[in-house]
Amino acid sequence: MTAADACPGILDLHEARDGHVARIRLPGGYVTGRRLRGLAALASRFGNGCVDLTARGNVQIRGVAADDATGLARRAASAGLLPSPAHDRARNITASPLAGLAGHPDLRRLVVAVDRALRADPSLAALPGRFLFSLDDGTGRAGLSGCDVGLRWHPRGSDLILAGRETGLRGPASQGVAQAITAARAFLGQRQAALASTGPASTGPGIMRMAALPDGGAAVAAAAGGVLGDTVTDIVSRLPLGALPDPGVDCAAVAVVAAPLARLTAPQLRLLGRMLRPGEMARLAAAGRIVLPLAGPVDAALAELAGAGLIVSGDHILSAVTACSGMSCARSLADVRSLAGRVPGLAAGFAGMGPVHWAGCGRRCGLPADATAMVAMSAEQFMIADGPVLSITVPGSPVLSITVPGSPVPGSPVTAAAGPA
Repeated sequence: MTAADACPGILDLHEARDGHVARIRLPGGYVTGRRLRGLAALASRFGNGCVDLTARGNVQIRGVAADDATGLARRAASAGLLPSPAHDRARNITASPLAGLAGHPDLRRLVVAVDRALRADPSLAALPGRFLFSLDDGTGRAGLSGCDVGLRWHPRGSDLILAGRETGLRGPASQGVAQAITAARAFLGQRQAALASTGPASTGPGIMRMAALPDGGAAVAAAAGGVLGDTVTDIVSRLPLGALPDPGVDCAAVAVVAAPLARLTAPQLRLLGRMLRPGEMARLAAAGRIVLPLAGPVDAALAELAGAGLIVSGDHILSAVTACSGMSCARSLADVRSLAGRVPGLAAGFAGMGPVHWAGCGRRCGLPADATAMVAMSAEQFMIADGPVLSITVPGSPVLSITVPGSPVPGSPVTAAAGPA
């Protein structure tokens, strides 16, 4: 992996405390039952037996031994998970997770078209691993407001979105795909020009996102034939858990479940693959959500999924909680996964923050767009987003104490019962 781009792939792994990390791109967050079973096999053979779901609908396999990197890449390629080695880290494509379900427009063809066009252009292999294409069917949750290049579906085609902003460009879907590719090429040109202007003394990672260009992406919009406008209106809240409401049309059952702290075991992956409706795809979404078109009745499926350790209801203690990889990462300052599991709702309930993401360092990896970050400053101190610092101690009892500076009674700790470690 190059220092300029720290995002892992299948070929460029990231070294961590628990071994190497491979990230497998799943454009649109779409994954078939066969590939769910394939991911279970890869995680069991080459990793720690689990996969982590990313905020962009991709998956990570952790604990890969350096000597297994080549074998992992070969097996992933044979499973269809590495269609273009050159574009391994460039295929970051999100899509609205409800698209094609419950009467919503289907985006699968558009996802495939963007992915094919991206892989067909050798120059776009240079896109940074953080560069994001977002495809929105109008139901949101594709990250459109934070995208680099986006397409928003409408009955007559699609709107082009750049750096999360309107461009005024609207046309047929095929035209939108061409404009998206043009914008990605223009970004690389503007990025190179910005790098050249800084001179050889620049040692930073460079410009990874379109909004970070000196002009915010205005020249890219001009290259595509548009003008940067207002920030798009977007839906960023995580999907509610349980059965997808019947829209009143002839639609088969769909369940929305979540992986605890966005981590799935190999048996859970195989179960999801077995429950998936033939010919359909699961959709991986932010906050560990999985949208599952079901082959059987929804109530029985939810009961079996809950029995397997998946979260099927908003009443679950971890339904509004996520965490980064914690002490598996060399950067992490605290065991955030253990803390999140012990007192997941304490900070949210005290501060009225809603969904909470526990982050082991200031990078805030995996932070969902609707969550407030609890950022580790040390093993026992956390900052609420960019606000107050909390001191957390676990004295070996079932009570965890949190003291918040500026609380109504200075120096008086707030305590809550903690679950098992």
